Amino acid sequence: MKFVALLSGGKDSIYSTLKAIQNGHELVCCAHLAPMQENTEEESYMYQTAGSEVVKTQVEECIGVPFYMREIHGQSKIKSLVYENDGDGSDEVEDLYILLEQIQANHPEVEGVSSGAILSTYQRTRIEHVCSRLNLTSLSYMWRMSSQRSLLDFILDDGEIEAILVRVACPPGLMPYRHLGKLLRELRDKGVLDHLKDKWGMHPAGEGGEYETMVLDCPKLFKRGRLVMDETEIICDANDDGVGILKIVNWRVEKKSDIDESTNNDASERTLICCQQQITERVQATHSSLPSTSDDGRAENATECFLQSMHAPNVQMMRGGLCHISALLSPVSCNEETNEADAAVREFLAVTQMLQQLLANLFLDDIPKTSSHDILYVHLYLSEMSHFAKINQHYVQFFGTHLPPSRACVAVGKGALPGGRRVMMDCILQRGSGGYLRSDGGSLDSDSYLNQAFQNKHHLLRKCLHVQSISHWAPVCIGPYSQANTLRSALVFLAGMIGLVPESMRFFEPTSSEVSSWEVQLCQSWKNAAAVLDGLDDGGRLMGGKLEDSLGALVYVSQTALESLLDVDDTDNYESVPWKRLWSRADIISRESLSCNGGIVMGSVDGSAPDAQPSDVDPSLYDEDGVLYGGYEDEGTWREMTGNTENTTVEESEQTLHVPLLMVCLPELPAKAQAEVELVCATRRAATCLEVCTGPIVTETTSEGYNVSSLHNLDMPWNAGYDGTPSRTVSTESNSNISMSSVSRSMGSGCASMSTVMASCTSCPDAMHLDTEQVLSQMIDLAIKAAKKRDEDLTLFSIKDILNVRLYYTAASVSKLGATKASVQYLDDGSHLRSQLHSVLKLKSSNTRNIPAYTVVPVLGMHLSSGEETPQVENEGTPLLAMQVFMCDMLRTEAELWIRYNR
Repeated sequence: MKFVALLSGGKDSIYSTLKAIQNGHELVCCAHLAPMQENTEEESYMYQTAGSEVVKTQVEECIGVPFYMREIHGQSKIKSLVYENDGDGSDEVEDLYILLEQIQANHPEVEGVSSGAILSTYQRTRIEHVCSRLNLTSLSYMWRMSSQRSLLDFILDDGEIEAILVRVACPPGLMPYRHLGKLLRELRDKGVLDHLKDKWGMHPAGEGGEYETMVLDCPKLFKRGRLVMDETEIICDANDDGVGILKIVNWRVEKKSDIDESTNNDASERTLICCQQQITERVQATHSSLPSTSDDGRAENATECFLQSMHAPNVQMMRGGLCHISALLSPVSCNEETNEADAAVREFLAVTQMLQQLLANLFLDDIPKTSSHDILYVHLYLSEMSHFAKINQHYVQFFGTHLPPSRACVAVGKGALPGGRRVMMDCILQRGSGGYLRSDGGSLDSDSYLNQAFQNKHHLLRKCLHVQSISHWAPVCIGPYSQANTLRSALVFLAGMIGLVPESMRFFEPTSSEVSSWEVQLCQSWKNAAAVLDGLDDGGRLMGGKLEDSLGALVYVSQTALESLLDVDDTDNYESVPWKRLWSRADIISRESLSCNGGIVMGSVDGSAPDAQPSDVDPSLYDEDGVLYGGYEDEGTWREMTGNTENTTVEESEQTLHVPLLMVCLPELPAKAQAEVELVCATRRAATCLEVCTGPIVTETTSEGYNVSSLHNLDMPWNAGYDGTPSRTVSTESNSNISMSSVSRSMGSGCASMSTVMASCTSCPDAMHLDTEQVLSQMIDLAIKAAKKRDEDLTLFSIKDILNVRLYYTAASVSKLGATKASVQYLDDGSHLRSQLHSVLKLKSSNTRNIPAYTVVPVLGMHLSSGEETPQVENEGTPLLAMQVFMCDMLRTEAELWIRYNR
């Protein structure tokens, strides 16, 4: 895209502009915010002002593009991390808005804005806010790119930048008369910056405001000339002799004779190829671990007749104000519409209207009132992904673009949702969290829920990670949703992560024919998830997060991924569907990613990475000083910077992490992705204090005499979609062939747990005649029973602690159609199954106020892996049902965190 560069004249904005060009974007012009003439020494929270007088020359005569400047009239009025325009235009951020608006008028082709934000959330969110208002894309290629020391090397070596210090504010380290005007490269090469980092904790790249620079030359960007300083003057702060600026009195441009008009895209291509090769090799290394299996071609389906019924949503309200609103469906299916996408929009509007009514009746005494701002996570299920674009326009209007919920969006297939509907949605909501994010708590009633949340200085009620800038860090979310939402400094709800390459927002293609595209995408999905977790800040001393802190992991693979594994040479066997090969490869790639944290070194960007070498990583990935990836965030970046592209692989850890993985196959994923990862994790603080561990595997077979007859006599409401009368004859003999396996991963004792249960049939000729209510009842009991640590005898959870139940069932028969295609025939819309699950939960919750929220999700196939080499979880037979049960007590979690961490 064509973009405008926000330039201060310093190293960060210049290098960010260079990276944007290297990633294929076209520079149109540069913009600069300068101090007013009478306030040349006025410090800005947003903009570098030192050396401002030279920037016009730097842009017009060295870079050779148009230059736009505006004086800063506003001040840093709104100092909170979250910026919202108050309408009076007195904040300095509004000066940026006015300047970019002027540039848009003169250059309507401009679509993006580059900036040099590195770790400053304050700066990044304000630029993103302005870009959002002007419908521009923020380009922030330096955001969380590397550690401070490594980033300095990037700038000076990769960028070939020559810069001098024009402002210092780091006494007693950097002093005005000693260091102003010095070359930054000289200070690095002589070890001055490293010495100050070791002695005083100074940021080597100056991210803490220790120094500011002026770039004299950047050969890859300054094609026409370089700056020469002829006369300068040092001005010290009258109140602090350790703070000073270099006033540039006279300067000139030294013209370059050979003007190189190349676009610098070669560096971007080299980076892309290097990363492609790295990801492909990681996937290829897992192939040697694949077991030799043969698929039996058994269809993974449990069929039912179609039933069309209405389903009103159920709301589960937990202690502490955590709520789950179960599957929201339009009251009627819009079958009269000729355009499927328009019909889907009408259904979505009906769903949001229903949700709005529900929210209006929650917590009636709260101020502000409960609204969509309080929703922290959304699951959006569509019949077809082609509906997404039109629905997303209305999604933006309902949820907004400012601090939105995280989201996972998938397509389950046409005809798979109840009554032929096209949209289903469920939400997780935290009482008061919208107001908490958008207020400082200054003018609240002392007894209000929100005021009590602000009084808790130890744990943040909610924190939202919403990065809208394209960067090297993690992909920009497609649509208005956040990468992650953190609840009470303890739990992280991560948005669905697909395998887009962050800097290009494109998918990698494998560099080897032995590796499929979906495998590379799955590996990149885990890496993206690890990068987001590493970027978390829960407000405490412990930063970041790791994949091993996951409580529950859901791996989506698309029908296209399944079809890529069809045996081309076996075209005569049309019934053979390679389910086992699909699950084996997905499992091994996921385990490898878990063992090495997706290739991300936690804390490397923030400077908190431990020096100790983990024993399960290939020694060749350490530099001569014993630093993993040479101090860079991942292997690809390290190899790009060192020029080393030799084939290397990360050996799989012998201590593979036992995070339970539920893997499901669906028709479509967002942006035509073939793999996606969705996680619920403990924060690093909670994982360190409360311990995250996997419990023992619990197995059962269906019990004879298990009494569920009372389920048919319940006084159920209309929304169950089921009148309690059995619609078919059930056979108790069929149930004797069903085995169940449950595995749970818990945080603390009785704090939070995710149990995953799989019910499989070893020899079930007719799944339609199972007593499903008995199976569902036992699955819920097994989920609660498994929610404990290995050294605990009894679980601390009960039915009242279940926030939600997510039930997956095989809704279609999948068979081979030719050499490379699979035929999908939908047999069940899940209406009857929803009614049965409702009745089971209602019976089990007879002594509680609410029943757990529940969602029934149709899939093409599924598999459960605990990560342990035991035949009990290999799901021998046909998987019939899979259930994820999330249990939590957030008040207990806060108390445990305070005892073990804050006290």
